[in-house]
Amino acid sequence: MKHRNPKINRYYMILPGDDLLTRLRKRLTRRPVPKFPRNIQIQTQTGCNADCIFCPYGATAEGQPHGKMEWDLFRKIVDESAHHRVRRISPYLMNEPFVDRDIFHRIRYINEANPRAKVIITTNGSLLTPAVVEQILNLGEGLHELAISVQGIDPEAYEKTMRGGLKFGRTMANVEHLLAEMRRRQTTRPALWITMVDTEVIDARKAVEYWRSRGVNARYTMLENRGGNIADAQSYARHEEMDYFSDCTRLFKQAYIKFNGDLVLCCTDYEAKIILGNIRDKSLYEVWNGEVATEIRRKFLTNRIGEISLCSVCKVDREKEVEVRSNRPIAINVPPPSPGPSTPQAQA
Repeated sequence: MKHRNPKINRYYMILPGDDLLTRLRKRLTRRPVPKFPRNIQIQTQTGCNADCIFCPYGATAEGQPHGKMEWDLFRKIVDESAHHRVRRISPYLMNEPFVDRDIFHRIRYINEANPRAKVIITTNGSLLTPAVVEQILNLGEGLHELAISVQGIDPEAYEKTMRGGLKFGRTMANVEHLLAEMRRRQTTRPALWITMVDTEVIDARKAVEYWRSRGVNARYTMLENRGGNIADAQSYARHEEMDYFSDCTRLFKQAYIKFNGDLVLCCTDYEAKIILGNIRDKSLYEVWNGEVATEIRRKFLTNRIGEISLCSVCKVDREKEVEVRSNRPIAINVPPPSPGPSTPQAQA
């Protein structure tokens, strides 16, 4: 089964049937698949206190194993990464990072073992208590970037999106405290981003402008159906028809490691449908370059995506992603504007 009119991927593999001209064209126009992942995400502990409409966690968590990554396995991954050109290590995957009480020790270990790698975390912000904020800022340069998922600036739309008992007022209070502490300490680390997924439920553009006006970086990204794991994703999309994600680059540059050592194909594989291998008894390098991973990449790049169960049904809402960096000083305690009658929140 082939996808019609697939978008050209940024990565390439040299295939047995490629002639000299084809090989040269690939090398000049695209990037080779790296021999070791550029970015690594590690599920240090399972669990999340949200049930976002754009995330499969709530629908899949009950049927999946739960646990915490052993320190020996965590150290093995980080130590191996130090021998390769890894750009980013994120100690979270399919979970809320601050449910792991060892998260700050893990970040410090990454800093010590592989100081060249940036440590980046995304959180829903509900656990950013004053005590957690204190530990984040005490890391100094240790945490390079902290992204906080704040879905819009209207309480009703936010809570409809995040679900799981998360409250807009509490999350905003946590963010306000973090901003106040960063301003008091006059620190720019971690680099702070407010993130959201562009859906019909929230007014992402209005939210990005609000945070920019306050001196805070903000961005929104495309809605995905997460490998077909969100059955009703289309109902939240801005376009009438979502598009197949045939130019996805995740399986070519990013490694996703679950708490038990399984290397899964993608961050959307919440049910571990495609396991490339386990790195308890093998190196990450061996699994990344193993036959299972290589064959899947080969299928993807030769327009045989239909043969990959997760990728064959993965769709995205091709709305342009927007990222706004703010050069203004951080403003404290600025209330968000009230939603107008014509906003998506009022229509939802």
